[in-house]
Amino acid sequence: MKKLIALCIVSFASMNAAINGIYLLPKNDKGKESIVEIFEKNAKLYAVGFANNDGSINTDADSKNPNKSLQKRPIRGSVFAEMKCQSDTTCVGKIYSFDRGATYPIKATYTNDTLSIKVDTFFGPTFEWKKLTQAQAMRFEDKRLDTANLDTTME
Repeated sequence: MKKLIALCIVSFASMNAAINGIYLLPKNDKGKESIVEIFEKNAKLYAVGFANNDGSINTDADSKNPNKSLQKRPIRGSVFAEMKCQSDTTCVGKIYSFDRGATYPIKATYTNDTLSIKVDTFFGPTFEWKKLTQAQAMRFEDKRLDTANLDTTME
């Protein structure tokens, strides 16, 4: 029984390992492309933004958050997606929109270094996040956050 439990834990960890990494998001309404990191903590995957593709850092606050106590928190470093994976290519979870101050259910599929995030609502959009190679991600190494110490609470 102990071997089966250990095998399940190792299998789950390896499922998330393929998805973990640094991603380039599509351009937003302002023409910026965000750089985010997907990391694992407590058997879940989380996404946090830490830079823009041009090397700049978003200094905006989460001003549209419905929780007034969080409206001054910085967007950079705030976890905005949470997923639990059923396989090494399929996850479900939720995503928070800083632009709308709302949280939506998502389904995510990982193939060919692309994470497709489908907002699981009637006519919800699909976003394609492109995983960066290790060489591409090195460009942003000095801007990365310490994900081990991030608050993973999503509001």
